[in-house]
Amino acid sequence: MIPYDVSDGRRYDEREVGLILKRALELQAREADRGDARSMSEAELEEVVHELGISKALVKRAASEVAIADVRNRPVWWLGGKTELMFEEVVEGTIDDATLTQMIEVLRRSLADPGELKREGPSRIWSVTKAQGGRRVHLSVVEHGETTTLRLEEAAPVDARATVGGAAGMGGFAGIMSVIPLKALVVKAVLMLALGPMILLGATVGWLGGRAVWARVIAGREQQLRQAFAEIVALARGRTRALPEVADG
Repeated sequence: MIPYDVSDGRRYDEREVGLILKRALELQAREADRGDARSMSEAELEEVVHELGISKALVKRAASEVAIADVRNRPVWWLGGKTELMFEEVVEGTIDDATLTQMIEVLRRSLADPGELKREGPSRIWSVTKAQGGRRVHLSVVEHGETTTLRLEEAAPVDARATVGGAAGMGGFAGIMSVIPLKALVVKAVLMLALGPMILLGATVGWLGGRAVWARVIAGREQQLRQAFAEIVALARGRTRALPEVADG
């Protein structure tokens, strides 16, 4: 294992090394040109992190979690934006009930809904399905031995389809209505020929407008949940209850 230091100065523990590497990769992704970006295979990643004393099993687990998060947070082009949001963080220790209550209060304040807390084995799940027009938001707190996974997610495919589909339907109806004033000016055959294109044009304009509306809606929801999750993680890191150490012998 290589020593965790920079220019023989301050030494960093494993947690700090992880945070530094994560931030460095974020900065590299932000600043690098697309043409200069270097991809790496899983084997290459394993080789790099092996030098840092990180096990291959953890690399595989991290790659799997990133893949899941990428799929869950991927925009749907025909809807104009994302239909699922997920934020996840792993913290050391466990979350006591008092801290969990504070975390839930953050969401209650943000979503203006009391929600409901359920316990399922090692998991505690707070859910709300009625706030702000029927949103489906869930906070999961799952303990894994010496760590706890925090996950805040929202599923909104129904809202997205209703927004975009409704706008397209209204546009098509507007196309029909636009033809009616021509009834007294043109013969029926010409009117029928014009009806189809006008409906299609109206529906297309409505669809484009619906996509724009949903893009703004989901961007607002994402920002709202991101801010709430940042508060939740801060509470968790400040109030996690470390597991008791077992004395040798």
